[in-house]
Amino acid sequence: MVALVSGWLPCWSSRVKVLICVCLLVGCLCANGQKSRPFVEYPKETRQYLKRIQQGEQGHAFQGERAIGEWQKDARIALVKLIGLGRIRRELTSFRPLITKGKVTEVDGVYLRSLCKIETEPGISIPFYLLVPKSADRKQRFPLFLCPHGHDSEGLHSYAGVYRDDAHRKKIQARQGNIADLAARRGFVAIAPATRGLADEVLVQDPKGRHGSRPCRAHLMHCLIAGRTPVGERVWDMQCLLNWAESHPAVDKSRVVMCGNSGGGVVTAYTAAVDERVSVAIPSCSFTSVVSQEGFIFHCDCCMVPGIRNWGDWSDLGGLVVPRKLLLVHGVKDGLHSKRAVEANALLVRKIFAAAGAVDHFDLRWGQEGHRFYPDLMWSFIEEGINR
Repeated sequence: MVALVSGWLPCWSSRVKVLICVCLLVGCLCANGQKSRPFVEYPKETRQYLKRIQQGEQGHAFQGERAIGEWQKDARIALVKLIGLGRIRRELTSFRPLITKGKVTEVDGVYLRSLCKIETEPGISIPFYLLVPKSADRKQRFPLFLCPHGHDSEGLHSYAGVYRDDAHRKKIQARQGNIADLAARRGFVAIAPATRGLADEVLVQDPKGRHGSRPCRAHLMHCLIAGRTPVGERVWDMQCLLNWAESHPAVDKSRVVMCGNSGGGVVTAYTAAVDERVSVAIPSCSFTSVVSQEGFIFHCDCCMVPGIRNWGDWSDLGGLVVPRKLLLVHGVKDGLHSKRAVEANALLVRKIFAAAGAVDHFDLRWGQEGHRFYPDLMWSFIEEGINR
C-alpha cells in the first residue's frame, strides 16, 4: 500500500504518504464490517482543543527530506536537551559513579547472581541484580541484557527471579516477568536495575498526598522545577550502568540488548534513541504515539516530556535507533494502549527504517494476552540481531 501511495503522490512528504496509508487501511477495515471505535471519547469542544494544542511544531519529526544521519544528529541533540539529560550531564560532569558489589549466589548451577548498587549521582543509589552465566572459560564474553522495570515496586526482584514467597513466584512466572532470569539462562549477562521513581528502593515520597499519593507523580514534579524529567534521570542511570558494564570481564560490549515492559519500555525507548551502544532495543507494551487520535495521553505522568510534540513523536524515537535493531511487542488485550495507534505509529517507524535501507531491522509483534512480556516473540529477533 505504501508503494501505491508513493506512486500516486510522488511530491508529498513521506509522513503524509504513510498517514494516507493508515487512513486507507482503516477505511478498508470499516468497509469489511470491522467498525473502528474510538479509544476514548471526549466532548466535541475538548476534542477540538486537544487536537489544536497537541499538534505541536514537530520540529524534529522525520520528513524524509534530509539524509538519515544528518536528521538523527540534530534530532538526538535536541532530544537530549528536551528530556533534561544535557542538564544532568553538565551538573554531574565531575561525578564518578560508585559501585558496591553484593554477595554472589549460584542459581541452579546455571548462573551467578548478586545484588549490587550504583551511585549515579550524590545520594542516589540504584540497586541492581547482576546475573552472570557460569562458564569454564573465564575469558568467555557474553552479550549484555539490560532490563529496567516499570510500575512495579518489586520490579527488579521480579525480573531477576528473586521472589518474596511462592505466591509471588507463581504470579511472575505465569506472565514470564522474570525476564533477567530467563535471559541469564540463555547465556546473557543480565542487569535488572531499580527504575528511579518506580521501585521501593528509589522513590520520592508524596508525604501529604499532594500529588495524588503517587510517588511517580511526585518525582515528576520535583524534576520539572529543576529543569529535569524522570525520563532523563532514568536514561542517565541506564547510561551509568552501561559505562560500568562495558568494563566487566564477562560482557561483550558490542552486543547490548535492552528490554523493559511498560514504564521499563519507555526507559528502553529513550535510552536506545540517545545511546548508540544499544544494539537491540525491545520496548514491550509501551511503544506507541504520544496521544491517541482523540487526544488521550497513553503513558503515565512520570513518562511525560514537556514539549515532546514540538520535537516530534514516538515514531521519531524509533527512527533514532536506525540502523540498529528495534522490535516492538504489544499484547492484543492490553487496555492501556490503542491497537490502532500502535500500528499507525509502527508504520511510521517502518518507513524510517525503509528510508535507511534497514527495514529488516524493525518489526512489530503481537502477543495474545495483555500488559506483559512475550519472551517467545523476542528471542529469535534478539539472537539474529546480536549474531549478525
